[in-house]
Amino acid sequence: MIFISFLFVHAIASSAGPRVETSDLNRPPPTAPQTQGAAAFQQSLERIGKAAGSAGVLVVSLPSGEAVFESRPKDLFVPASLMKLLTSYAALKRLGPSFRFTTGVLAAEDPVGGVVSGDIWIKGSGDPFFTSDGAVELAKSIREKGIRQIRGGIFVDNSFFELSSERVCLDSDCVGVYNPIVSAAAIDFNTVRVKITVQAKTGSVISVNSDMAQGYVRVSGKVGRAKKAGGPVRLRSLGAAGNGQEQFELSGCARRSRVLEFRVNAGDPAGLFAHALRTALERSGVKVLGASAKEGKTPPGARTIVSYDSPPLAEFLCGLNKYSNNFMAEMLLRSLGGYAAGAPGNSDKGLAVVRSTLGQVGIPDEIAALDCGSGLSRFCRISPQTLCRLLAAAWNDDGIKEDFISSLAVNGEKGTLMRRMHKPGLTVKGKTGTLNDVIGFAGYVSGPSGKTFAVAIILNEVRDRFKARQALDSVLEQVAFSSS
Repeated sequence: MIFISFLFVHAIASSAGPRVETSDLNRPPPTAPQTQGAAAFQQSLERIGKAAGSAGVLVVSLPSGEAVFESRPKDLFVPASLMKLLTSYAALKRLGPSFRFTTGVLAAEDPVGGVVSGDIWIKGSGDPFFTSDGAVELAKSIREKGIRQIRGGIFVDNSFFELSSERVCLDSDCVGVYNPIVSAAAIDFNTVRVKITVQAKTGSVISVNSDMAQGYVRVSGKVGRAKKAGGPVRLRSLGAAGNGQEQFELSGCARRSRVLEFRVNAGDPAGLFAHALRTALERSGVKVLGASAKEGKTPPGARTIVSYDSPPLAEFLCGLNKYSNNFMAEMLLRSLGGYAAGAPGNSDKGLAVVRSTLGQVGIPDEIAALDCGSGLSRFCRISPQTLCRLLAAAWNDDGIKEDFISSLAVNGEKGTLMRRMHKPGLTVKGKTGTLNDVIGFAGYVSGPSGKTFAVAIILNEVRDRFKARQALDSVLEQVAFSSS
């Protein structure tokens, strides 16, 4: 059977909007050839229709970009994390795979006799992947410069972004760790791991350990005693506590003394970064005498003492796409705006750069409504056609092809596809998208024939996520094996 010999068209025009009725998905298209392949794909659409109220599907042959199967390919849907593909593609095209972010440490005057006489400033440039290891490297570099004492405090300059910090929320829910807080200078994804030891009898806090960011976290409250299994123990932010610290409240019940571990978003990213560098410096043998550890703009004429360069852009895109990191995507969007459209970066500038980059490969503005870099939004709208055009453009671009494809999850191996589609001979490399009522996939599919297809499938109004994933996976398998 030759899969690419037919075009299964099911695209009934609707001026009312992007909704696809379940009845439309279940209705056999009168123009579809009565072949075994067409029947199989019609069954897949029926399965999708049982799991979701609206859906769009497009499969194109590569490298030609010729459509071989489609169902409402031009309609707009909530893409969830499929949006990250647009952000990644634009960053590779505009910044380049080898682009590196630089984080600098500056002082008003050059060190004299191993002493910085005043404050130091950490100046961020939007690095999405700066971790505690980077802080250690900065501290080591400062010591290697012969510096043993900093008489002032530590300030963090977030002015490369328009907002010093910005929380990205979904459905007015800003509590979850998956709702990132972004800032131009960020460390450990602007999250902090907190270990709290509580006393058995009183439930009082004995000690607080916040890894590198010692001194950033302050904890009040206590844990009640539970007679049986106990209930959930929570750590809730009460907001800034002054001088770059954040106050948290501990509550809940536990049966016995134990170490409680939490991973929380940092409400004051500048304070978190400043405390982390202070800890790294002191562990490296550099004394910081000033008490300040908070946000502050670098003064004119300040000199760079040391700097830290990130890994190449292509390298950390793997973490962004394979594991669908919301924080990295939103950071990258604002950085893209700052570098390509001029500082300070913000989401509007970043989205304008994404749109113009898509326009350069023939994807017009009107087929995509964009409002974020990660897909953590219900206002973002993308069509399967937009995604397949982008996938085809990346496939045919030798300058970014390898780096773009290597950033994607792989079925049965890495990332969000690790536990899916284990059939021998099937290769799927792509990006998944998931919200409570959204399931999606966009990427590359190949089978025993070696033929590769770009595939975009978006399901909205999902009623059963398990069945929706099963139906989506069955389409990908049919693409791979029907082309043999």
